[in-house]
Amino acid sequence: MINRARNIIVWSIAAALFSVLASSPAVAAAKKTPTAAPAAATLVDINNATEKELESLPGVGKATAAKIVAGRPYASVDDLAKAGVSKATIAKITPLVTVGAAAAAAAATLAPATANTGTKGKGGTSATQAAASPASGALVDINSATEKELDALPGVGKATAEKIIAGRPYASVDDLAKAGVPKATIAKLAGLATVSSAAATTTSKVQAQGATAAGTTGATEAATQAQVPPVKGMVWVNTGTGVYHYEGDEWYGKTKQGKFLTEADAIKAGYHASKSGPKPK
Repeated sequence: MINRARNIIVWSIAAALFSVLASSPAVAAAKKTPTAAPAAATLVDINNATEKELESLPGVGKATAAKIVAGRPYASVDDLAKAGVSKATIAKITPLVTVGAAAAAAAATLAPATANTGTKGKGGTSATQAAASPASGALVDINSATEKELDALPGVGKATAEKIIAGRPYASVDDLAKAGVPKATIAKLAGLATVSSAAATTTSKVQAQGATAAGTTGATEAATQAQVPPVKGMVWVNTGTGVYHYEGDEWYGKTKQGKFLTEADAIKAGYHASKSGPKPK
């Protein structure tokens, strides 16, 4: 009986102590304190991220990252489709990326101009050029820009930049098609490129002379003192008409506009041989 009474007393004391501890302020506070929410992950800005940062996204490899950089700026994540990114990849990265506010506004400003690419007004000037304004950033003059500046434009690589330089001057951005630049690339340049007024005027005059000529190369070319090629065997390219002449031709080194090139480089740049005059043996 004594042992039983003693056990009852011990259990009663233990129950009382547990009740006191459970009701203490420290324990109550611990129960009420919620677990801290994990910090939100930093989103990748597709308008400003480096290629390496883009490659860390799921489904984005080196080639896709390069496409994303070349197609900037974007107004929304869905615009990545215009740069050739697959819908599946866009779906994967949508929760992980964002679009820089400033760049998105610039892209939205350029969107109407891009939609009207190829529409010409008076003088052959594209309507998109008229819509472009200095507020959207410094425009690249395709008649005077360096190869490096042209290479930085979306869709323009080293080879295309060389084509653009070889085909100068231009009266409008749309004239880049004559240098072999694809229409898709020209569309991307809307609002980003322009032509200097002086060069455009000169080109327009040359084109007007060509349109009213009798249909022969000589009708648009004026004879001057013949220039001497730096290396024998080079052809003389009339940059106004896009025709090149061989040594011995009456217009060889004599047109108002022109330059010496190897025949291989002339063909690569999109020029074609004159149908008249001597041909190489």
